[in-house]
Amino acid sequence: MVTNKKSSLRSILMLIASIPALGFASPPIPSGIEALHQGLWKGFVAEPQGILLDYTLGGDPSLLPSAEEALAGKPNAISWWTPMENGAFFTGLYLDGIIQRFRMTRSEADREKAAKLARGLMLCASVGTTPGFVARGVLADGKSHYGIGSDDQTAPWFYGLWRYVRSGIPDEAEKNQIVTKMVEVAAAIHAAGWQMPCDPVGDLQPGQYRGGWNGSDYRSASRVLFVARILFELTGDPAWEKVYANLLVEKMPDGQTRPEIVARGIPGEWEEHPALLYDHIYIYVVSQAMVADLLALESRVDVAGHYAESLAAGVRACEGRTKVGVSGIGSEPFRTDWRSMNKLWHPQQTTGQAVNLALKQLEFWNNKGRGIEAQFLREPFCALWITALGSPKHDPELARNLAETISSIPWDKVSSSSGFFGECAWYAAQSEGRPGR
Repeated sequence: MVTNKKSSLRSILMLIASIPALGFASPPIPSGIEALHQGLWKGFVAEPQGILLDYTLGGDPSLLPSAEEALAGKPNAISWWTPMENGAFFTGLYLDGIIQRFRMTRSEADREKAAKLARGLMLCASVGTTPGFVARGVLADGKSHYGIGSDDQTAPWFYGLWRYVRSGIPDEAEKNQIVTKMVEVAAAIHAAGWQMPCDPVGDLQPGQYRGGWNGSDYRSASRVLFVARILFELTGDPAWEKVYANLLVEKMPDGQTRPEIVARGIPGEWEEHPALLYDHIYIYVVSQAMVADLLALESRVDVAGHYAESLAAGVRACEGRTKVGVSGIGSEPFRTDWRSMNKLWHPQQTTGQAVNLALKQLEFWNNKGRGIEAQFLREPFCALWITALGSPKHDPELARNLAETISSIPWDKVSSSSGFFGECAWYAAQSEGRPGR
């Protein structure tokens, strides 16, 4: 009898969840967006892990590294240029997009897709032996991984799971499990001075770090503020409130506070790191998204003003960078033979050795097709996403332009997963405001 009541209650709750929220009728998903979505799930989401890949395997699972290759650090210990280079990075961002899609469709299939991506993220933070380590990806055996993560992997990991636990999709048990893991990872990173720990896999020595959030740059400031703030929001623990409060007022070596650094936005980052000006917009999407959520959570007028200024600066930075190019797609081969770079391989004991090797391998590989898709798809889509995140409400013109552009792209010639940035940008352009986004 109890079981029947629980079953009936679940049916009622699912029925209620299937009814779109009042006040804003979700638009139908254009056919081009839908086709892109289906293609991404068919060719770019690794099974059974639920982790988004960098490029398609073309139906050949042997293109993923083996457990032995991950252990040896081949082609390099940071897994650069393999299909699983950005598993935590891309999966965390895509999870937010799928959550937004679910809010439109209320379909059980989209609910399960979001849950699958969340499980993939949890797996990335559960396979290492080092507290605070978030793997770039995990192989099909559910445990094998490369030993070097980064701040660009860990930030979307936090962001995606934060959006997921507030989405209404997971039950209380799953929410508690995820929040516990988020606290565990954040506490370890905090204890390490906000550095991102690596895992001593293979030849990689213990005590290695790759990137961090303790610097005076926009990425570091936006990410560390976000993580501290959401942990207080999720746990109610005054210790995290104190961490956030201290981060707000601490003066950095350049004399600025973190909110002041964040206010400069992406342009300020480019002043500090001019090498990132031309082809690294994609690493800023998560910071723009984090600042949007920080603004929604912030009650201090002065701090909120800095966050609003940052979002506007991000939009300005992307002006002139939002034109997606399609003419060059498929004009050069997109190489998936990453094992050819093993000719240059040697054991790597430190993150520095791994990065140096990977950069030499990239030059040797000379993957022109990959570069074209990054330049003409990934970067403009990310600029469009940043623009949508910086808008206070939905932008029908931006959404319409995105849908038309996506419909014009010959996706059968595209090998990278860059389309997911476009799909997520379309969902973001539909948002009715920052708090619910």
